Amino acid sequence: MNCENSELKEVINFLKPYTNRAYFVGGSVRDKLLNIKNSDYDIEVYDISKDKFELLMQKIGAVGVGKSYFVYKYKNIDISLPRTETKIGRGHKAFEVSICNDEKLASKRRDFTINSLMLNIFDGKLLDFWGGKNDLENKILKIIDENSFKEDSLRVLRAIQFVSRFNLTIDKNSFEIMKNIDLNDLSKDRIRLEIIKMFKGKFQEKAFKYLYELNLCSIVFGIEITKNEFEKICQNLNDGFQLVNNQMYFLYKFSNITKCNKSKLLKHLNLSFQYKKILNEPFFANPTKKDLLITSLEMPLSNWLGLDTKELVSIAKNLGIYDNTFKTDISSSDVIKDGFSGENIGKEIKRRKLKMIDEFLTKNN
Repeated sequence: MNCENSELKEVINFLKPYTNRAYFVGGSVRDKLLNIKNSDYDIEVYDISKDKFELLMQKIGAVGVGKSYFVYKYKNIDISLPRTETKIGRGHKAFEVSICNDEKLASKRRDFTINSLMLNIFDGKLLDFWGGKNDLENKILKIIDENSFKEDSLRVLRAIQFVSRFNLTIDKNSFEIMKNIDLNDLSKDRIRLEIIKMFKGKFQEKAFKYLYELNLCSIVFGIEITKNEFEKICQNLNDGFQLVNNQMYFLYKFSNITKCNKSKLLKHLNLSFQYKKILNEPFFANPTKKDLLITSLEMPLSNWLGLDTKELVSIAKNLGIYDNTFKTDISSSDVIKDGFSGENIGKEIKRRKLKMIDEFLTKNN
């Protein structure tokens, strides 16, 4: 772990007199092995009693963010005691928590092997009880313990977003376990947080295929989709996202291909405000040069969610509308001078702009 981070150095030096068993755990270890920059860290501290730990956290100025789970936050660092969790009711908060000073047992509560890795904050020794390092190298997503995994159904959606972000393949046995987990106990907010992470990943096609194969589209998106719609959505999904480079791209493509009510879709996902761009964004199944030019009246095509193939990018650049709008020099004042009024002003402006586009295409063919 990069201990050039002054906050990390401070925490490591602070804990050193009290224990030699404190570990970076979870995503920060995974991301280090993947050479992904990470500014959020989780440290698990062993051999310290609950009462002493609380006093130490007060001393360093850490704030309790999950005291019943023995979790404190110091700047960007979560510091906690190792624990085991037992499900005692419905919902993601219905757990009985116990302190656990056995690293293997504590790591068993994690969801996937790639998230169970532990790195000693003092000497850098890696603990890998469940084969997580090997799975990470082979891009395999594998459940550690079936019973504990099923205690929180959100972990199925975590699998989906991990696939999208890290290009993972879900282990066959793990996939079968996920198929039999009911996600109806999840709130829209919990679903939204995981799905947004899927929207940001580069491997959306692979993630979406798992989502479809796990029959989760109706729960996540509020609609059932046909096999034909599924296949159309998947076409060029990964390449399209990388060309468009916008987390709204997936929903743009999904909503237009399924022809669903976009407002209802965003409301179902609790994304009405953040993703409203997809509501009025032009969509064409097979856009022509004229379609591209019409779209460029409102925006440079580099800002358009539909510019999702290398061919379309090339056409846009050749037409001079990739970084610029199509210029028409038609003003409402000119139209009014010619005798147009009311709603006819807008209609005439549109007619003249389309005429200019037709003339441009004729001239440049």
